[in-house]
Amino acid sequence: MTTRHVACAADQNYVGHCAAMLDSLFLSNPDSEFHIHFLHPPTFDRVDRDRLEQFVVARGGRISFWPIPDRDVAGLPTMAIIPKAMWYRIFLPDLLPHVDRVLYLDADTLVVDDIGPLFTGPLDGAYVAAVANVLEPEFADRAQRLGLPASQTYFNSGVLVLNLEAMRADRCTDHIVQYARSESLHWPDQDALNVVLGARCILLHPRWNCMNSLYLFAEARDVFADGEVDEACARPAIVHFEGPQFMKPWHYLSKHPYRSTYLTHRAATPWPDVAIQGRTLSNRMLRPLPTTTRLLVLERWYHARNAFERRAASVSNRSSR
Repeated sequence: MTTRHVACAADQNYVGHCAAMLDSLFLSNPDSEFHIHFLHPPTFDRVDRDRLEQFVVARGGRISFWPIPDRDVAGLPTMAIIPKAMWYRIFLPDLLPHVDRVLYLDADTLVVDDIGPLFTGPLDGAYVAAVANVLEPEFADRAQRLGLPASQTYFNSGVLVLNLEAMRADRCTDHIVQYARSESLHWPDQDALNVVLGARCILLHPRWNCMNSLYLFAEARDVFADGEVDEACARPAIVHFEGPQFMKPWHYLSKHPYRSTYLTHRAATPWPDVAIQGRTLSNRMLRPLPTTTRLLVLERWYHARNAFERRAASVSNRSSR
């Protein structure tokens, strides 16, 4: 049986979510042999490492742990709710010198079908295979702002089939680091990956990264071919709870159709207890509202908060010079 290499990254706060994703991977692909590559900070707790290893081995898999030194990610931009672990995947070409292809999965994903085709589909010299990102109207020009040509589609980085052989040959990791350290980026890791890898990207059917936006945003039907959004939502292979915290299945406001599936997988991990976030009085008032209305209210607040944080950071940076 051919070993399939799957990578993921998490710090202490996200290890339970990552374990739920891995549980879904093994249960949805019982006839596959997986080698998990877990990328983590140097300070990752040894007890949790042992628990995760026992969990993976009990499901018939192998796991390797890869601590990423802080110096390797020094100077790379991060986001308030997303730590430096977002960058760990870019080091996979050098960490796995004898592996040609790896499937990278964000911790906020679930595998709900056979993913064999992602390991056998041709890459034809591409650096990456990924699903196009559905952008809200205010970010519709994101690719142009990054200087990408009109022919290049901006992809989502939560599910990536990485051609490590091609990335090593062209020193893509070095190029990503250099670019990210020199630019101001809105979605730091995703922007940098698109700039460096996007010209050689194979676009996948959205069922391989069925994002929240496919269920919620009308713009999704402008991004994909006729019928693909309906196909992805009806029969996803990988579900991705992308977006701000209130979109996650561990948030009080989540009404995602796969929320209960996440909770079931989470209960089967060494971290079964889920701390439900956002159980506030205001959210109790919002939860009965239709999903689109609730989303509109929350998005406006989320973007306003982010704009305030960016302005505050800019003022702080200027005053420290």
